[in-house]
Amino acid sequence: MLPLLMFAIFRLMKVFNVAYHYADIKAFYNIALHIPDKELENYTWREIIQKVIEAQKEQNMCIHKLDLTELDIYQRILRTKNYLIALVNKSVLPTHFNIPFFGDVIYFSHGMKYNLNLLLFWGPWSPFENNWHLKPEYKQPGKRLELAQSISKTISWVALINLLLSPVIFTWQLIYKLCDNAQMVKNEPSVLSIRMWSLYSKIYLRHFNELDHELSARLSHAYEPAAKYLQSFAAPVSLIIAKNTMFFTSAIMVPILALTVYDDSILSIEHMITILSGLSLLFLICRSFVDDEKEIVCQESLMTDVLAQVHYLPDSWVGKAHTQHVRNQFSQIFLFKANYLINELISPLVTPFILFFWLRPRALEIVDFYRNYTAEVAGVGDVCAFSMMNLRKNGNPAWRSPVSRSFDQPTAKLPQVDQAEDGKLEMSLLSFSVRNPTWDPVDIEAKEFVKEIIAKTRQTYASTSEFSINPNLNHDVIGSSLYIAEIPSCLIGLDQSTRLLHKEGLTGRPNRINGSSIMNSSIFNKSSYLTSMEVNQSALLLHSIHRKQLEERGNKVSTSVSLSVHKANSNVQERTPLLKPGA
Repeated sequence: MLPLLMFAIFRLMKVFNVAYHYADIKAFYNIALHIPDKELENYTWREIIQKVIEAQKEQNMCIHKLDLTELDIYQRILRTKNYLIALVNKSVLPTHFNIPFFGDVIYFSHGMKYNLNLLLFWGPWSPFENNWHLKPEYKQPGKRLELAQSISKTISWVALINLLLSPVIFTWQLIYKLCDNAQMVKNEPSVLSIRMWSLYSKIYLRHFNELDHELSARLSHAYEPAAKYLQSFAAPVSLIIAKNTMFFTSAIMVPILALTVYDDSILSIEHMITILSGLSLLFLICRSFVDDEKEIVCQESLMTDVLAQVHYLPDSWVGKAHTQHVRNQFSQIFLFKANYLINELISPLVTPFILFFWLRPRALEIVDFYRNYTAEVAGVGDVCAFSMMNLRKNGNPAWRSPVSRSFDQPTAKLPQVDQAEDGKLEMSLLSFSVRNPTWDPVDIEAKEFVKEIIAKTRQTYASTSEFSINPNLNHDVIGSSLYIAEIPSCLIGLDQSTRLLHKEGLTGRPNRINGSSIMNSSIFNKSSYLTSMEVNQSALLLHSIHRKQLEERGNKVSTSVSLSVHKANSNVQERTPLLKPGA
């Protein structure tokens, strides 16, 4: 009873705290932006951004600069999240583990995230002296060893406190999950077999300077092809077990339900309702393992559809989407609700060990990370250098064509330590430019890069649109150079008409935009902007360029480099050392 009472008090305190902050936000919208409450739902985020920029000109809210840009606003909102994305991108945080009998496992829970935020961002011993400035000593190379020892000691104490409180936290977590999910599971037991994007995927797949609702939109669009991809794998043993279990549960349930029509007093028999509920839950779980046998699926095509939305997948998956290895890795970032709940429940038990044995030895890397990847922006404060989206300083030449690099040779010789991995900077720049068409990049190279990618995307679709049997084209034109280098094995033996139907999409949903909308749009035109679907096609084009760059340089993508092996000392060009030479 006492834990439940404490839980209720904590939740009530949290509600009051959130309400207090929401009151400040409400006042800002009402007074500074002149948006009444009843009109708020009629505004888009882009309109809100423009009102903030106008309010700065009128009220001079930021005294350090006259004008605000879209990038200034995003950087201030997403300061810590941009750092967290970069920490994962540069493989500083421990998220991948090799567990005996389980192999490579991705683990990142909300409990782990809370401890990382406490240690690295807003805790009393964190590297930040306030919400917008890094402590000066973290910018001095001479104090790196001293700071590393301090962080290591802090992590040790936090790990010890987590270990001592693990029984209490585990009990708290159990009560929270029961209160949060019990009613939902009772009303709809099949919810446990629904897949969801893991917490790690929401960091790994996130662009720099991407807000929560923008990320959620991308992942929501990727849900259908991701679910179809995992469902396309036939597991003979589990399928046989599921079908037979469904048969036996039905054989028990049907007679009981039929008898209740004749005499409903049967339900009053002890445990009868419990038995029926358990059998129903078992039936629904088994039903999720049985696929539609009439549907023709192609894993490579589905993976291309996923890539078009999420924008990031390991190079080692190219051409191997049909393998169990890739399927198992993908299922760790797109997992069952039940798996997610289990990961959260065991978090209080494993987090202390992750902090002490995996995070603590990386204290020096954390110190070097903050020194190497922090930039000071007037009116915004210290931000992650990658959030500046400066191709000249942090871009990766392997994600750009030779044409876009020809006018700036120093970029091609950029030290690998300065580069963002996996094309994160290039993808982020392209996505941000499209979402904010009035934003004008300061970096000329960045502006030329965006224009070139958009122009190539238009050219590709303009030259192939006449061959489509559907004006709503799909991803296959560019995707063919990624996951479908040749005719997919799942289509071999089918006639041409069946292949065309497969290209147009088995679900009937349009996978690609009409070519006219591409030709009529302009990346820096204030009156029109590229749609999110156009960004997806450009993302596929970037991956195609990257593959060609690797092949030209003789760096064939190794099958050993995958989503489950994110190490800073990998041999693939995308995996680079964190520390600068001589640091």
